[in-house]
Amino acid sequence: MFCHKIIIFSLLAFSFLLITGCATTYAPEAYLPDTDDVQTETYGGWLTLVTIPDILKPEEKWMQYSGEFISLDEDNVYLLYDSLYLIPKKKISSSIIELDEKNSTEYGLWTAGGTAATVSNGWFLIITAPLWLLAGIPTTIGESVRDRYETEYPDDEYWESIKKFSRFPQGITGIDLTNIKPKMIPDKE
Repeated sequence: MFCHKIIIFSLLAFSFLLITGCATTYAPEAYLPDTDDVQTETYGGWLTLVTIPDILKPEEKWMQYSGEFISLDEDNVYLLYDSLYLIPKKKISSSIIELDEKNSTEYGLWTAGGTAATVSNGWFLIITAPLWLLAGIPTTIGESVRDRYETEYPDDEYWESIKKFSRFPQGITGIDLTNIKPKMIPDKE
């Protein structure tokens, strides 16, 4: 029986380490809609951008901006958080857009629980525990990156492909951006 405990502990520890490597979300809690509600959502996806520091200003550091993806034009990306941010495309080094809430924690718990339950299989757990891990770990990781579009140094093709996930995919010509309100009002600390 001692051997069973070592095997189970090792498998659970291994699965925990793999599952914790899943992608994290940058969106505030309760911002992202459920998967079934994405098509009826009137707000843009949650966009996180990292900008390149200005070479002429050595004191400027890498900056990260996150907020609702409002729109884009030929030269700029518009984000809304506590206010509207206009970020030049040429300064962006990394972009991640998230569209919906993920269930990766639930998937990870099912994988860990199913693997632990194989102890009731006796010596067959040598076969059934790895099968749970072989099916559960890729499923959990796949769930954590589903509907998440990430790239380094985004090009025009990337921007064109994610434009449909903004609040105003048709563009902002003729829209008064000073009157738009965020989905959630951020807490002021």
